[in-house]
This record gives sequence, C-alpha cells and structure tokens, in this order.
Amino acid sequence: MTIPSPRTALLVYAHPEPTSFAAALRERAEHELTRAGWTVEVSDLYADGFNPVAGPGDFTAPSDPRRLHVQREQSHAASRGTLAPDLLREVERLERADLLVFLTPLWWFGLPAILKGWVDRVFVFGRVYGNGLTFETGPLRGKQAMLALTTGGPESSYSEGGAHGELDVLLHSVHHGMFRFTGMDALDPFVAWGAGWADDATRTAYLDAFGKRLAALASTDSEAA
Repeated sequence: MTIPSPRTALLVYAHPEPTSFAAALRERAEHELTRAGWTVEVSDLYADGFNPVAGPGDFTAPSDPRRLHVQREQSHAASRGTLAPDLLREVERLERADLLVFLTPLWWFGLPAILKGWVDRVFVFGRVYGNGLTFETGPLRGKQAMLALTTGGPESSYSEGGAHGELDVLLHSVHHGMFRFTGMDALDPFVAWGAGWADDATRTAYLDAFGKRLAALASTDSEAA
C-alpha cells in the first residue's frame, strides 16, 4: 500500500490589518487544512514587507545591466539560479504547493496592489510560464487555486444588473489570466459579501462555510492522492 505524501497549501494573504475579516479567513484556512494533515505555508505580504515592484533588484546577475527587460531577465535568472532571495523564496513556495489560496479584499474591482505585485514578480517567465508553456501545458498544471474574498458591497451589487457588475467578469483576469494561464485549475471563489458591515452571526456563518469548503476540498484531494 502506497501512503500518499502530505499535501501542501500556500496561503497568500494580503491585508494590512491583522484583525480584518480576511485575517479571520486566513486563520480558519490554516486551521482546517492543518487539521486535515496538510502542510500549510503562509505568505503574509504586508507583515513580511513584501516588495510588489518588479525591478533590477529581482536579479542578482542580470544579463543586460544597461536596460531592464523584465521577461528576458526573469528567463535568464530562472535558467541560471540568479533570482533575488526574497523572490526565489516565494517561487519555491508556489512550486511546492498543491493548492494556492489568495486571501484578500476586493479593492477597486480587483486585487490590492501588493498582491498583484506578488504575481508580477513571482510568476516568473521561464519558470511559471513561457516558452510556449501556458494553459494545458503550463508548468503549474495539477495544482488548484482559489480566491477567498471579502467585499465592501452586498452580493446583489455584484450580479447582472448590479451596480458593480458580475463578479465572474471582475475576476476573469485572475481566474483566466493568472491561474488557468499557468496551468492551474481555478476553483470557484469563496466570497464574504459585505464582510466589513456584517454582524457577528453573519461573520460566524461565513467562517463556518469557508471551513466546510476547505475541509471537503482537503478530504477529496487526500482520497484522490
């Protein structure tokens, strides 16, 4: 009998306030996945002081120090092992993970700048995508990815005809352009609607629902491993 190897989850958490509801979702995710026997790694972007700006500092031995071409330098560094230490740490966390979860508020109809910057730097050309390897042939195929979101508005405002438009449309750049583009399976998002204005009972219900979703996912993946 072959014993399945432990599964690994990477939680990328992007909120500057430790008492936010996004933080509560992160804590529940750590609890549920750890209880299911998973190894859980957390990238707490604000607490870690993560630099979201791609630049010359991403590469310890650039191929062309006179002019920065980010994709070319990423490919050069990926093939030679010359990514900056903070960037390499995040890339290796991503590569180890069977499940990637972004835990974040929805700001200005998209990801906070620090989380978008994490993608800009960590989705390295020549390692996470590129050279013809995208979508079905993407280097991250076999992994799953999901968003755990908090919103400022109610669910009705993110529906067809709602003030903000359909949530699936707003999230297309993440689900299709980040997750699926690199080969990952984009799971349905978990959304805590209007979390900042919700009462305690509603917040508790959100946390319980999120916990059950993760527990079911962890159980299903463990059985399939």
